[in-house]
Amino acid sequence: MLDTRMWPGSLSEYAERLLDTADVLLANPRHFFRAHSAGELGCLMSQPTRSVTTQ
Repeated sequence: MLDTRMWPGSLSEYAERLLDTADVLLANPRHFFRAHSAGELGCLMSQPTRSVTTQ
């Protein structure tokens, strides 16, 4: 996940997706405290950007 050479898109897209993933994980403590594998984080990063809603 941290090897940007393996990312299929541009470096700026990688950084944007990484920040979006962090926003999703920090939006709810349930997501933040769960132990995610590198594969799961890779799947989260490869999916389209989602809006984060807090309730």
